[in-house]
Amino acid sequence: MEIASSRYQPPAPVSPARSAGSSQNDPNSTLTSRVHATKAPSESARRSSSAEDNAMYKSLKVYQGTYRGGAAQDLAKSTRIDAILNRLSENEQAALIDNNPMLFDDDFIHLAEEMSDDQLSQFVAIASALQTIPLVESAHQSRAYSGTNEVASLINELFEMDADTRSRVLDKAEKYAEQVVRRPSSQLTYDTQSIGRFHTDGATANDLFNFNKAISGSDDINGLLDQLAQFDEHQQTQLLGLLRRDNALGSRMMDQLEGRAPEAQSPILDFMSELDTTRKFHMKYDATGVTRSVLDFDNNGYEVIVGMMEDTVSLLENYRFDDEQLEQMGNRLKQLERSDQRAYLAISKTGFETLLGDITDTGKQIDLSKHEEALETINDLRNNAQVRDLVFRSRMGEESFENGTRYYEQKSLGQAHRDVEAMVRFLTTDGWLNHRLEDSSAHVAQTNRLTMRLTDMDAEQRDQLVEDLNRLGQDVHPITELSDAALKETYDALFDRTTSIANVDDLSTLADAEAKTQPGLRDAFWQATELAGERVDDVLKILDENGPEIRQRLIETLAEQASETASGQKTRSEVDEDLRKLINFFKEDHRNDDKLSYINQAFAAH
Repeated sequence: MEIASSRYQPPAPVSPARSAGSSQNDPNSTLTSRVHATKAPSESARRSSSAEDNAMYKSLKVYQGTYRGGAAQDLAKSTRIDAILNRLSENEQAALIDNNPMLFDDDFIHLAEEMSDDQLSQFVAIASALQTIPLVESAHQSRAYSGTNEVASLINELFEMDADTRSRVLDKAEKYAEQVVRRPSSQLTYDTQSIGRFHTDGATANDLFNFNKAISGSDDINGLLDQLAQFDEHQQTQLLGLLRRDNALGSRMMDQLEGRAPEAQSPILDFMSELDTTRKFHMKYDATGVTRSVLDFDNNGYEVIVGMMEDTVSLLENYRFDDEQLEQMGNRLKQLERSDQRAYLAISKTGFETLLGDITDTGKQIDLSKHEEALETINDLRNNAQVRDLVFRSRMGEESFENGTRYYEQKSLGQAHRDVEAMVRFLTTDGWLNHRLEDSSAHVAQTNRLTMRLTDMDAEQRDQLVEDLNRLGQDVHPITELSDAALKETYDALFDRTTSIANVDDLSTLADAEAKTQPGLRDAFWQATELAGERVDDVLKILDENGPEIRQRLIETLAEQASETASGQKTRSEVDEDLRKLINFFKEDHRNDDKLSYINQAFAAH
């Protein structure tokens, strides 16, 4: 590393201070006029003052680097500083004077005396490299960067370390310092070449700056160094970026990736590093409903990005993914746009909690290899673009159009989080029931149909519906712990409704039909519509076109068939065939008595 040569020397001899009396012979002096009322000091006092001044100046020693200097007044201290400087080359002497704000500090002098010659040279190179402004901050933060402060921080940390730890830190910091491009000082210009060079040079200082910050923020420096050593150089660079921003979060990430296969570590670190470099600004949320925004208005907001990073680390802490699962999740997150990333993480976090429970209740990490069906359910949801879109929309209010652009009312941050969580709980519950309840009319397309219906609804109506449906299926235990019988008992009412909503073509028709049904028959109504499956619109048409007696009898009969199917007395295919014939019968004109008679015998045993 090329550094200018040093210059440090004692000051030139100082003439004795001129006395007040001698100023009378100086025509340019006004001292006498200003002090005429003051008695001149005695000759002995003048001699004493002059002797003290001479003694002070004789003990003062000035040290001059290339562009910075300083002085030590204490003879014993300057002797110690001389001994330190004499262990260095001329270039290193200049660099130490220029780049060390604590050159005259007792702690640094003591530290330097403890260092070997090689370590002292390492420190000088590191302190010089820390003067280059890194390219890891915003423009405002870059302008506020102080290499002086960074060196002072490093000295404070090194002073507190034992010899072995200090040696390890200096060795690693020196490697990062060797990467830093140092150019001679010149007047700042704003031409394209200079700006490009500033950015290029700054990028070479990132690792050293991040490492210095990571060291200053760590409670266990040896542990930090040990963990970093388990990752390759590129991964260490990514981890140092995380540690600089949030030492605790970066340490937690290392804890979870430690010992993993590199192909599992890299995608997650790539994703986290990309997030780390894009958090830009703090958002202001308007909960009054007056402010309208585009759907992704806060995608790079500081709070959003930090929340995504926290959710990612928490997922790894709470659930044990094997290397293949971790690699797949990391690669998927890297491929998605920011809006989809947010929804993917929300589905993962709340979805796993819904199915497997909150780890805070047990304090033990959940091994996903023992819950393959739960993982499959969550994968089906978070890998579904339609589901992700619905989850992402749930954080916003009513939609409107202006000049060809869609705008949405802003909810409060708390309400947005609650509505997203409610939507994910609802979709996760339905997805799990769809996997488990084999005797229902649900099928593989149910999730897409259900999300399509909900997406088409107004935001307020959708939020209320999801809240009402979630209340129908609540249990103190995680869903995966419930037997099939317990699932039916707890969630049948919910699943009847979700399946009906998924299968109906016109949701308003379904809502109107429920409203016309007397309260005592509401549960039976939903059993009937669930049993109808994809024929639900035909059943709703029959209910709409006939009087109360026929409506009631049809609802009761279909509910009875649903119960018999659930108990295994009949197969769904048998009931479906009878229902097809009943629908065809009602397409023709018949008297009410004939209709009632047909309903009574339509599902009789064959």
